[in-house]
Amino acid sequence: MPHRLKIVHVASGREWRGGQRQVVLLTRELAQRDTVRSLVITGAGTLFADRLDAAYVEQHHVGWRIGLDPRVVLALLQELGPHTIVHAHDNHALALATFATRIHYAPIVASRRLTLPIRSPRRYQRAAAVIAISDAVREEVLIAGVDPDRVHMIPDAIDLAATTTWRPWPEDLPAPDEAAPLIVCVAALTGEKGLPVLLDAANLVRASHPFARWIVLGEGPQRAALEAQRKALNLGDIVAFPGSIEEPTAVLSRATVAVQPSLSEGFGSSVLDALAVGVPVVASSVGGLPDALGGGGGRLITPGDPQGLADAVSRLLERPEERAALSAQARTGVRRFSVERLVDRTLDVYRSLMPMPSDR
Repeated sequence: MPHRLKIVHVASGREWRGGQRQVVLLTRELAQRDTVRSLVITGAGTLFADRLDAAYVEQHHVGWRIGLDPRVVLALLQELGPHTIVHAHDNHALALATFATRIHYAPIVASRRLTLPIRSPRRYQRAAAVIAISDAVREEVLIAGVDPDRVHMIPDAIDLAATTTWRPWPEDLPAPDEAAPLIVCVAALTGEKGLPVLLDAANLVRASHPFARWIVLGEGPQRAALEAQRKALNLGDIVAFPGSIEEPTAVLSRATVAVQPSLSEGFGSSVLDALAVGVPVVASSVGGLPDALGGGGGRLITPGDPQGLADAVSRLLERPEERAALSAQARTGVRRFSVERLVDRTLDVYRSLMPMPSDR
C-alpha cells in the first residue's frame, strides 16, 4: 500500500477573494479524506486563516508580511519530506515554492487563476502540474510554454448548502425597498472588474427604470475614482459602494439581477453564488465567465460596453418570465460546480504525480 500523501498548500491569504475561498473549500474537504494529510502554510491573523480554522484545516503560520517573504521558504523546508507535494495557490507562493524545492525537491502543483500573460513562464514550466480554472486561463498557460500534458482544467467550486442557507439582510446596510429592482455586483474595486462600465450603464438604465438601485460589494484601490465618477454622474442615490461583507449572498439573494462587467476574469466565482440563489446574471463574455454560465442562468455581453450592459439589464427588469426561466436554469446549471468534483479532480492530479491509495 502506498504511503499516505502529504500536501503542503502555500497561500498568503493577505486578502479574502475568490481564490482564497477556493483554497478553504479544497483543504476543508481534503481534511476529510483518509488518503492525504493536508496542511496550509499562510500568514497569521487574517480572515483567510480564520476561515481555515473554522474548517479545522491544519496550518503552519508564518510572518508573511511581503509577497516574497523568505520566512515562507524556511517554513516550507520544515514541511518537505518523502511523499510530499507542494500546491502553490498564487504567484508569490509559486515563486517561494520554486526556491524551496530547489533546496529540497518535491513536485509542485501550481494553480493559475488569471487570464493575464504569465510574467515568469519558467516557474510554470518547471511545475509538475498546473491547474487552470477555466479554458481561457489554460490558453495563457499553454502560451507560456507549459507542456499540455501537465495542464489540467479544474473550475472553481461552490458549497451549495452553505450558499443557499438563508441569511438576514446585513444590519449595517440600508434596508432595501422591496418594490424597487435591485442590481448587485460582487467584485473587488480593481481595474479589471469593469466597474466604470457599470456606472455608465446605471446612468443609462435610470432613464427607463428610475427606481432601480445598484449595490457593488467589494473593496479595492479604485474606490476613490469610482466614487468620483458616481458623483459626476449624479448617481449617489442609485449606486452604493458599501464595501465588502462577509456573506454576500445575504444581499445577492434579494437581487433582481446580478451583473459582472469584468474586462478580465479568470473564472468569476461570485457568479456561482448568484446562480446558486437563482438570480439571473448579466456578465461580460470574457475569460472564464462563459464557462461559469455554460449551464445557463444568464446572458453574456460584449466587455466594456455600457449600452450593452444597460440593455441586457433593462430587458430582464422588464421581463419577469425571462428572469424566472433563467433562475430555473441557474439553480440547475450551478450543480456542475460541486466541491466534491473539485476535490476528486484535484486528487487525480496529485495521483498523477505520486502513487497513493484510492479513497473512492
